[in-house]
Amino acid sequence: MKTQKLIGIIGAGVSGLVTAKTMREHGFEVVLFEKEAELGGVWTSTRRYPNVTTQNTRDTYTFSDFPMPRHYPEWPTGQQVQEYLTNYARHFDLLPHIQFGTAIRHADPINGGHGGWVMHTVQNGIPGRVEVDFLVVCNGVFSEPAVPAIQGRESFGGQVMHSTAFRQEHLDAAKTQKVAVVGFAKSAHDILSQVSSVSEKPVCIYREAKWKMPRIFWGLNFKYLLLHRFGESLFPYRFLYGIHKFLHGPMGKPVTNFLVKSIGNLVAAQLKLKKSGLLPDKPFDSIANCSIGLTSDNFYEWAATGDIQLEKGEISRFETDGVRLTNGKKIEADIVVFATGFRQTVPFFDADITRRLRNAKGWFQLYRNVLPADVPNLSFVGYNPSLFTPFTSEMAAHYSAQYVKNQLNLPDAAGMKAEIARHQEWLMQRVPHGHSSGTCIIPFSFHHADELMRDMGLKTRRTGNPVTEFMAPFNPGMYKGLTQELQRLPAARSQPKVGQMLANAVAVV
Repeated sequence: MKTQKLIGIIGAGVSGLVTAKTMREHGFEVVLFEKEAELGGVWTSTRRYPNVTTQNTRDTYTFSDFPMPRHYPEWPTGQQVQEYLTNYARHFDLLPHIQFGTAIRHADPINGGHGGWVMHTVQNGIPGRVEVDFLVVCNGVFSEPAVPAIQGRESFGGQVMHSTAFRQEHLDAAKTQKVAVVGFAKSAHDILSQVSSVSEKPVCIYREAKWKMPRIFWGLNFKYLLLHRFGESLFPYRFLYGIHKFLHGPMGKPVTNFLVKSIGNLVAAQLKLKKSGLLPDKPFDSIANCSIGLTSDNFYEWAATGDIQLEKGEISRFETDGVRLTNGKKIEADIVVFATGFRQTVPFFDADITRRLRNAKGWFQLYRNVLPADVPNLSFVGYNPSLFTPFTSEMAAHYSAQYVKNQLNLPDAAGMKAEIARHQEWLMQRVPHGHSSGTCIIPFSFHHADELMRDMGLKTRRTGNPVTEFMAPFNPGMYKGLTQELQRLPAARSQPKVGQMLANAVAVV
């Protein structure tokens, strides 16, 4: 007779692995479904381009109780991250619970989800069926590469690919071929920098220049500048409380504005943005969108010297030997790489479930970016990507476990929907064109983590030193042992009204 609930987990990347480990700590059985032959998600060998590294430093892109090896570089490579995740899975005995090469054809709710889920799988061409009591979606916000449909692609004589398909063989071919990269994200800059080192004048086609932060800012590691609570507090969150009220109030706002503007001026000077023509039209505080990006090695230096050709615009159509831009200019190319992001998809749900998960704009309707208000026995982990994604995924995994145990401080379904609507209305005003389908967290990683912690009844401050708490770079180790903390809480926490933070806070609209 089964005595433990079985948790089904879709995906064995960062979020899926930490969810499996956390759920097992909370006393549940788990089964992970991974469509690839290896674990790692975006860090698998089938998805990473040559020499890709993290945007985080080694000690911030880690789980609370499993630090990265000290011999790793400050910005680990994609291969090292996958190695780290593999060692994590081995250390916590997760590998026996992963079904590799297993795609989910359909996740069928039992009694509307109240009775769990039937997972219809395909493994090596063989269909299967697994019933789970609770389902956690960990397929990630980078699940499906997005390549725009552009007229004339069939007539193009070269290669067209997404950045995730760019490999060493393409880098080698670039020695004798012309390469154009579409986009302005980190992957675009990374590939352009590498191609520029072996080829003459690769082309960057971009719609808008955006602010990037140098990894080393005038001799100072980026993590000491912005990867702490004070750095996050330079930008106003939806709610202002504590010192945030001062920083964005009548007394503190002029100082905060001065600091932010000064950082922007120093970034522009260090990266020679005026010389390259890449000085953004928007003020520096616009960097506080859904993806604060770091610079890639040599990109801005080579953009300033002309070794990387910059073309502001969009592709209107392909031609036999290149692409034509909307401004009429012809760009010759043998390889066109689209570093144009991803689509967030949940293809294993039917139309009815999808309608309850996403609104008419396609935005996910998830309370705290974890729980759907209208679908029982379901949660999402990793749909809160942050500046510290392994940590915020770990938090969402604990949040999901407490939800399964009915020990969360939550409003009712109507209250959850109202809060989702309020949050997404603010999000639309803040980043109307970069909202990540409603899952945007960055740069407010600490604020988001605090909300999850409060709902779970945990203290948000982790040290007795307010200076360290506010000014020191983020340390995931401060959150080690949350399972034990949660187990020591009073058991009777069955869905009371949502905590006092919303009532006491001042809304920023």
